[in-house]
Amino acid sequence: MANAPDFEVIDCHGHIFPPLGEACGFPDAATHLLHQQRAMHVHGNQPYRRARDHALVAERPLWKADDPSEAGRALDRKFRVGRNGRFEWESGGEAQYVQFLPPYMHDLSAPPDAMVVDMDYSGIKSVVLQNDHIYGDLAPYFADAMKRFPGRFIGLAQVDEPFAYRDEQLAKLEREVTQLGMRGLYFTMTAFFRNAYRNFPDEALFDPLWKLVARHRLPVFWVHSAKSPAGSYVDEMRRLRRIVDRHPGISHVLVHGVPTSIYCDDKDRIAFPAEIADLLDNAPVYSEVLYPIAWGGRMDYPYARAQLHIRQVYERFGAKRLVWGSDMPNVGRYCTYRQTFTYVWDYCDFIAPADRRLIFRENTLGLLAPQSTR
Repeated sequence: MANAPDFEVIDCHGHIFPPLGEACGFPDAATHLLHQQRAMHVHGNQPYRRARDHALVAERPLWKADDPSEAGRALDRKFRVGRNGRFEWESGGEAQYVQFLPPYMHDLSAPPDAMVVDMDYSGIKSVVLQNDHIYGDLAPYFADAMKRFPGRFIGLAQVDEPFAYRDEQLAKLEREVTQLGMRGLYFTMTAFFRNAYRNFPDEALFDPLWKLVARHRLPVFWVHSAKSPAGSYVDEMRRLRRIVDRHPGISHVLVHGVPTSIYCDDKDRIAFPAEIADLLDNAPVYSEVLYPIAWGGRMDYPYARAQLHIRQVYERFGAKRLVWGSDMPNVGRYCTYRQTFTYVWDYCDFIAPADRRLIFRENTLGLLAPQSTR
C-alpha cells in the first residue's frame, strides 16, 4: 500500500452474518428464504448459470415478470441456499445457480471473528454493519459482535420497511437503538415487494417512523432499486427529497453511491440529474464511494474507469459528501478487502490529504456518533 494512512480508517459498508440457510433472526428459515429469493430475482451483477456446464442463463425463473408482489414468487423452483457462495434452484429440469458470495464461503456465513482478521490484515479499524434482509434480521447478532470486539463494529438497525410505520415496527426500532446500541437505520426499497408497492416511504403514512428516526438522530442508509414500481433512480431521489423536506433533521446515505454509470456518456463524462445534484448540494445527503461490487465483474483492479467517476463526484460535490465503503465480504467474489481500499487510496491521487481523512473516517464517524456526543 502506497502512503499508508496516518489515521484509523472507517469502512461505512460491511456485513457479518450466520450461515444463510438458517433463520438468521427471522421467525423461521422460510421467511428468510422469501427475502433471499426476491433478492436473487432482482440481482443483476452476477449472471445466472446452468449447474451442469456453467453456461449463462438468460431466463429469470424465480419470479413472475409481471407481478412484483409477493404473489409473483415462483414456488416450484426449489429455491435454496446452496454451498460455496451460491443460491440454487431448478428450472426446466435443469439445476441453476448464481454465485452471489465468494466461492470460499462454504456455508455462506461471515462470522465476526473472521471479519476482524480481514480488517486487521487490510488496515481497517472499524466497519459499519449494514443490515439487509438477504443476510437476516441481525441487530442482536450485531450487538453481540460489538460487545465481543469493542470498537470494531458499528451496527445499523433494521425494520420491515413496507410496514415500518406500524407500532410493532416502531417498538422494534426503539429496542434496537436503546437496548442493542444500533446507531443508524438501514432501509431498502427492494423490500416493498412485501406490500405490492402500494405505499411508499415519502407518504404521510410513514411520518411516525421518520419522527422516531429524527428523535434518535439516526442517519438512514438507503438502498434504492433504480428500476421497480417505485420508479427510476431519479424518481426515488424525488421521494427522498420529500422526506428531507418533511423531516429536515435526518441525515441520509446513498448506499453504493450515486449510480454514475447510468448518467455518463461514452467518454465517461457524467451529467448529474438535477434531482441528485440538489440533494448532494443542499441536503444532509451523503454518497458512498463503492465501485468494485458493481464494476468488479466487468473490469480488472484497479478499476481505472471508477477512478474517473470518483474524481467527477469528488470535484462536483466535495469530500464532505462522500463516505468510503467496501461491501465486504460480498465483494470478495471480485477482489480482496485491501483492494477495495487501495483502488481509491493508491490510485485517486487527486484527493487532497485533508479530504482523505474526511472520506475514509470523519464523515462516517460524524454520521454515526452516539447521540450524546453530537
